[in-house]
Amino acid sequence: MGLFEILKGEQPGIIKTVLNYENAGQFGEYSTEYALTNHNLPGELVVLKNIYVPYQGRTSEIDLLMIHEKGIFVFESKNYSGWIFGSADQLNWTQSLQNGEKHHFYNPIRQNQTHIKALSAYLNIPTDCFMSYIVFSERCSLKQIPDDTDRIVIVRRPNMLKKLRVQLNSSRNLYSHEDIQRLAQVLQPLTNKSESEKQQYIDEIREKCPFCGGELVLRHGKYGQFWGCSAYPKCKFTRPLK
Repeated sequence: MGLFEILKGEQPGIIKTVLNYENAGQFGEYSTEYALTNHNLPGELVVLKNIYVPYQGRTSEIDLLMIHEKGIFVFESKNYSGWIFGSADQLNWTQSLQNGEKHHFYNPIRQNQTHIKALSAYLNIPTDCFMSYIVFSERCSLKQIPDDTDRIVIVRRPNMLKKLRVQLNSSRNLYSHEDIQRLAQVLQPLTNKSESEKQQYIDEIREKCPFCGGELVLRHGKYGQFWGCSAYPKCKFTRPLK
């Protein structure tokens, strides 16, 4: 955390950090939500979190969604440390740690694109009306990743607001107050899920390891829950829970 960012209200202070910290993954999402909702952006907006959108017989969980008068922004939070490598068309990206360990995780561009397709179908809004933001933690270094496009931004959390402000300041208004409230009302019920419904979502996304074909099992790490290959340590494939 930076003192200047805390004083500006862009990052939670020590007290809010202590009160809201559960694990690194959860706190990363909280920090992103805090930055978006603490009067840091111009214009009217509504932010929703943990939205479970039905899609093609399954469920797509969205970390954070900002419905803004200038667009709809879908945020996927990634709380990795180390060096991050990946291309737009790869199935999996790589996290490289200082001790030499390497871990693989599902391409977040593809992941967020699935979220956008689910929202598009549910709201009956074209996919090109959504903006994808992949937000990595300040603990990592983005070494080789795709350049930003008109619809996809990949950024470390400390630089997220800067990029958002530039984009918002150069965009025209698309949604009225009534539009924003209507969309929020449609999606709000999808954020109120019971523990059994959340467990059903976890069961839905259980898949085979794409590297060796082994069973993916739910593991617990210092950054929260994640899917890991049952063949570990022979196979070190990992995938985020969302």
